[in-house]
Amino acid sequence: MSKILAGLAAVAFAFHGALAGAQLYPSKPVRMVVPAAPGIMQDILSRGVAEALSKGFGQPVIVDNRVGADGIIGMEFCAKSAPDGYTLCNTMSGAIIWNPALRLKLPYDAVRDFVPVVQAGFFDSALVAYPGVAADSVKELVDLAKAKPGSVNWASFGVNSTGYMYMAWLKRTMGADFYHVPYKTQPQGLQALMSGESHVAVYGLSSVAALIKAGKLKAIGVTSPKRQDWLPDVPTFEELGIKLPLRTWFGYHFPAGTPRDIVLRMNTEVRKTLADTGFRDSILARQMITPSDGTPEEFDAFIRAQRNEVAELVAFLGLKPE
Repeated sequence: MSKILAGLAAVAFAFHGALAGAQLYPSKPVRMVVPAAPGIMQDILSRGVAEALSKGFGQPVIVDNRVGADGIIGMEFCAKSAPDGYTLCNTMSGAIIWNPALRLKLPYDAVRDFVPVVQAGFFDSALVAYPGVAADSVKELVDLAKAKPGSVNWASFGVNSTGYMYMAWLKRTMGADFYHVPYKTQPQGLQALMSGESHVAVYGLSSVAALIKAGKLKAIGVTSPKRQDWLPDVPTFEELGIKLPLRTWFGYHFPAGTPRDIVLRMNTEVRKTLADTGFRDSILARQMITPSDGTPEEFDAFIRAQRNEVAELVAFLGLKPE
């Protein structure tokens, strides 16, 4: 009996110790690594989250932008950071899903080196065209590209961009012969699109909303699961039969090995932030980010399923990792 009581006491001590650890965390500033440049959507989202977490924790949450190589520099830094809860990694689909699918050598493993905390939200895009293009729907665009092979310029940011994937899928499944034009930066591609140098591209809704409303670009499809309220006549890609695992998402991870109680504490705090009406109005709505929610386990299951779907898509398109 004494051994049983001693065992129960040990379990109770461990439980209360973990609970106390979660309650005391954080006891010093937390670094939030953002593998993207200051001022863009991913950074704006994370700075808003960091500000809310600072208030909730009573400790500073400091944004650390680690820019370069499609997020690889920041992700490598996160993967090699101490798993103590004081380095929170802002992640997105490109770094967790697409880099592993399209790059042979990465300095991090997207599954093994990280533990999911929470999925923050989805960033939807639109297939937009130069107003002078003689196509007002995806079908008309495909027909135009088939009738005049190589005459419709499709702008993208390289073969690892979602815009390129949509183009490759339309070419593979529908025989649309677009001419691919890669640009180094989004502003370059957008300028080419508005001048008519390029004819069509996939862009984030927040980047092109004002241009669409001003008539400088026309939208012919959106990646969101339902039509946009301000674009009621523009169908979703799913309505058009384009069901690809390319919807961009943002999330948060810790380095692998971070204590479970800290992961759950951070999950609770970030979800509280995402549910706040003021945060939704000031950050999410302005950036046209659709908020997400859920447990670390749900986020992990989503990632694993999407990795499989993307691997199948990459194989279908005949893309070779480099």
